[in-house]
Amino acid sequence: MENQYVSNQELSFEKVWYLIQETNKTLSEKFREVALQSKETDRKFQETDRKFQETDRLLKEITGELGGMGKSQGAIAEDFFYTALATNLQVGKLKFDFIDRNKSRQKNLIKGEYDILLFNRYKVLVVEVKHNFRKANLREFYQNLKKYRTLFPEYKKYTLYGAIAAMTFEEEAIEEAKKFGFFILTQNNQNLQLLNENDFEPNVVK
Repeated sequence: MENQYVSNQELSFEKVWYLIQETNKTLSEKFREVALQSKETDRKFQETDRKFQETDRLLKEITGELGGMGKSQGAIAEDFFYTALATNLQVGKLKFDFIDRNKSRQKNLIKGEYDILLFNRYKVLVVEVKHNFRKANLREFYQNLKKYRTLFPEYKKYTLYGAIAAMTFEEEAIEEAKKFGFFILTQNNQNLQLLNENDFEPNVVK
């Protein structure tokens, strides 16, 4: 009886020990699987974050390039019209003695910027330059022109005219500019071209 009890006790202990080992083994495998899954999840998060950062970098780069492109086109247009106007200092029937560019001034809350100016002892012609001139730009230019004598009182008694210049125009912008009485300048085979009719008389800006 005693031997049989010992044998059963030893067998029971072996089973318990075996179960403990198997349980530890199973738990170890589960922990390893969880760790691997966690590592994979973390890797995927890092990869996603890297892709977001790369996308953000590319968007900023593209935006910067587009902004730079727009500035370059505007600068090219202004250089062309300044050089062309400086060659003979004449627009339509109006002749001038001097040319200037990129003038800005502020008085209290009134401020204005002017791309190209032609003048003599009696007249001033302010030229607004765009790469592509839109109808919406005309009203802003006209309001800017009306501030000119306030900002530059030395020209207060001068006759003031306006002109718009661009490589391309919205069709409506051309018709609207004629109503304002502006000169309309563009490029034609590297030459300056006046789009107004031959008998065109510009309006004086009051």
